[in-house]
Amino acid sequence: MRRSIAAVATAIAVAVSAGAALTGRSSGAAQHGLDVGGQTSGGRDQHRKFVDRHGLVLSRELLYLIYWGSAWTYLSTTPKADQVTSAVRTMLASGYLTGLTQYRGVGRGEVRASTVLASSEPPDGFTDDDVARFVRDQIAAGTIAGPDAGNQTVYGVVMPPGIKPDHAEGEHNTFRGHGQTIHYAWFANAGSLHALTGIMSHEIVEAATDPEGDGFIGVDGTCSQEGWCEIADVCSSAGVVDGVAVRSYWSDEAGKCIIPAASVHPKSVRPLTMAR
Repeated sequence: MRRSIAAVATAIAVAVSAGAALTGRSSGAAQHGLDVGGQTSGGRDQHRKFVDRHGLVLSRELLYLIYWGSAWTYLSTTPKADQVTSAVRTMLASGYLTGLTQYRGVGRGEVRASTVLASSEPPDGFTDDDVARFVRDQIAAGTIAGPDAGNQTVYGVVMPPGIKPDHAEGEHNTFRGHGQTIHYAWFANAGSLHALTGIMSHEIVEAATDPEGDGFIGVDGTCSQEGWCEIADVCSSAGVVDGVAVRSYWSDEAGKCIIPAASVHPKSVRPLTMAR
């Protein structure tokens, strides 16, 4: 969601430790994914929570990872930028996003590029506007490439450990620049790779299915918070896909929250904390 999620480091760590292996491809029954919602379906329309508002979806999301701040250059920083990039590449290449095909054919994404930008520092208590301004300025300066021709790019700004936002712990949004709508997201970082990829997975699936607030949106009453009600906002479980910690998201087809291709059984986590 545009107003998004609380950190779940402990719960995700528990989910990770429950698995025998954290590397390699999923095999056997795990390839089919694990349903993690408690709801059963009594006919397709009876469990539909999200409707298509016919706005843009990202059929092939291109995540442009930007590690903001000089802390990313320190040997002591945990996790390392290359560890995060590798984990996200694995996530996007795995079966995790296959459950999104029901949402107008959204498919697997990929990491378009990744870079560390240490010429400025994110302010503690940063806002959406701070992140949008940072991305806009970097595109204008040519330090990062502009949007792709199909406008599938999401600029994902990864914060260094210890830098806190003014609200939530992850979000995706848009701004107007260079004659078009530009998609961006930011991810707070508590110093845990598992917690960070969990937050990133939540925003990745929502940015793909509702990048501009008029894609797949919850029907009235689906979410209690204000703002965009999106497919990961109603789910509160964590699991592991090919060694990467991820969050569950809603499947209208299944009528429950799912983690496709999960290799470690999902664990319930505390309900998402919504800002606004």
